[in-house]
Amino acid sequence: MVLFLVNNSITQAQENFKQSLSGVKYVKIEMDAKIKLVAGSTNELIIVENKNDREDYHYDYDHKDEDKQKKKDKMKGMKAVYSGGVDNTGFGLSVEKEGETLRIKDLKSWMQRGSVTITLPKSMNVMLDCGNLGKADVEGFSSEFEVNANVGYINFIDVTGPITAHTSTGTITVKFSSVNQSSPISITTATGDVDVSIPSNTKANLDLNSTMGTIYTDFDLEIPRKDGMKRIGATRKIESKINSGGVNISLRSSTGDVYLRKSNN
Repeated sequence: MVLFLVNNSITQAQENFKQSLSGVKYVKIEMDAKIKLVAGSTNELIIVENKNDREDYHYDYDHKDEDKQKKKDKMKGMKAVYSGGVDNTGFGLSVEKEGETLRIKDLKSWMQRGSVTITLPKSMNVMLDCGNLGKADVEGFSSEFEVNANVGYINFIDVTGPITAHTSTGTITVKFSSVNQSSPISITTATGDVDVSIPSNTKANLDLNSTMGTIYTDFDLEIPRKDGMKRIGATRKIESKINSGGVNISLRSSTGDVYLRKSNN
């Protein structure tokens, strides 16, 4: 009996949606919430919302079972409508296919949304807009990613890129398993640190910049002057090559520090 109640509680706390990604080459997501993107092994979209995983400022007005039942009674025979689109998932998200692009849009207020986990194929190209207060964790992809946030962190683990990531306020952390050489990589934050790990054998042209912070690395960088002489002393911008050069990698922070590390791969 206890096990049944626990399982039932977990089921009620989570909602999920599945859809085939046949013919889809690009996924665009607009979601002002805490979102986790994970690489899956099937060619389908899986969205899971955990309603219990809310930030402290998220107040659930229906936190009591009796309140939830009262709300269900009030809305009987009706459906929620949103100004931003049509909910075709059952929990406040719009999922629409436009040619080879799948668009996922959060129709709810950030105060109504728990964390969301989205599973996509490992090779799916993704653009994620985290809105004003959203934050992102991305894991396991070998595809192109573009992530934008306003106030929130961005974390990447076990990725290859290419990656373009920007947040106005927050730290960006990226751990590359390998570095795709096909397109430039750009990681920028206005207020926060940029912390990037790449394999030691990565071929790259580096552009490292911190306006008010410090740049740290365990790579041996050669920083020549225009006249051919080696630069000595502090600088806010460093341009250099590692392993004879390769893909362009730009790491920038206005007020934070920039870290470029050798990974353990």
